[in-house]
Amino acid sequence: MKALLLTALIGLAFNASAACPVQRPGELPALPDGTTATKEEMYRAQLVAEKYLLQAQAYMDCGVMNRRQHLALVERLETFSRIYDEEVISFQVRTNIVAEK
Repeated sequence: MKALLLTALIGLAFNASAACPVQRPGELPALPDGTTATKEEMYRAQLVAEKYLLQAQAYMDCGVMNRRQHLALVERLETFSRIYDEEVISFQVRTNIVAEK
């Protein structure tokens, strides 16, 4: 009976993830160093970061993760966003777009 229930639950889990049109986000994109990056590199990093975050949000909206997986992905995205923001600030300070902290 337990094996039958487990088989049914696994089938439902695969079915739920198959219903999501978006794949789970893969590796975090590489970000340029804001202290040395060009304007073009920072612009490309912005596009890549936005695409990654939008894909992750769409995947989370599918509701195929359990609570632990959801929280782990949110933490990963928050860390990525913080690092991206730090690189942008470094770039802006270096190019005199904003005043230094």
